[in-house]
Amino acid sequence: MVHRHIAKDKSCSRCGAEAETVNHLLFTCPYARLIWAVANVHIPPPGSWSDSFYSKLHWVLNLKQEYPKEQVEEDLTPWIMWRLWKNRNELLFRSKEYTAQMYVEKARDDARVWKSREEVKLKEVKPPAAAIPERRWTPPPQGKLKCNTDATWMQETEVGGVGWVLRDHNGDMLWAGAKRLPDMGSVHETEMEALRWAIRTLAGFGYRNVTFESDSQVLVRMLNNEEEIWPRVKPMIQAISSSPSGMEKVEVAYYPRSGNKIAHRIAKETTMFTSIVPKLYYIVTSGLLSCMEADKSFVEQ
Repeated sequence: MVHRHIAKDKSCSRCGAEAETVNHLLFTCPYARLIWAVANVHIPPPGSWSDSFYSKLHWVLNLKQEYPKEQVEEDLTPWIMWRLWKNRNELLFRSKEYTAQMYVEKARDDARVWKSREEVKLKEVKPPAAAIPERRWTPPPQGKLKCNTDATWMQETEVGGVGWVLRDHNGDMLWAGAKRLPDMGSVHETEMEALRWAIRTLAGFGYRNVTFESDSQVLVRMLNNEEEIWPRVKPMIQAISSSPSGMEKVEVAYYPRSGNKIAHRIAKETTMFTSIVPKLYYIVTSGLLSCMEADKSFVEQ
């Protein structure tokens, strides 16, 4: 900040004891040292960090070589440094602070999200054995309704947006919802909030027989006990799994993005919202008309 002539004080924005260098911010600040300790990252054998920034960086990036038999979260290292920098900016510009445990959990969430994206990329790189046709939206059986949900999330600002749409067996829209969400920890949390809000809203409207679809495989696997539930999202998973009063058992199925285009479009539009006030629609908006008609034409076939 001083180098950019924005501030005059060079001291650390947290401890105030030393000049705020990259070395101090990531390693020697008492807050940073507490974070590394909570994350179970060992300091070098002499019991203190070296004065060299590059020596510290080499140490934390090569923990497995030093402690091959211990459970060391080496993959967490880049995300701890990312969070230290990000949380310094949040403290400076937004006066937001986190406990050390909350901080480490956020870093773990970042690592999980990255890993899940990398797994998807690896699957996409593998050449398919045969061409897989695009899966289009399919209507529910007569007498039932279907609600599709989706979410968007920006890591830089931690602002998310959710969208959902309820349709009958003819493909006609009954209701749709959109909402902008600040302070969301990950894309998966935002996907869960999209589903939770849709369930609660439709239950409040008196709908009882609704099937829900999401294009988040992680979310659906957690709900179906096919994947370990992350501690941070456990309350949200429990809220989704417990059916609201009057509504039949909540059924949530995975459906690919190609069959979830309308909910995806609604969620994307929330990036333009300037308010966090939820929006509900019972008339198809002009922006959704072409997508809605495309799905209905498929139903009529």
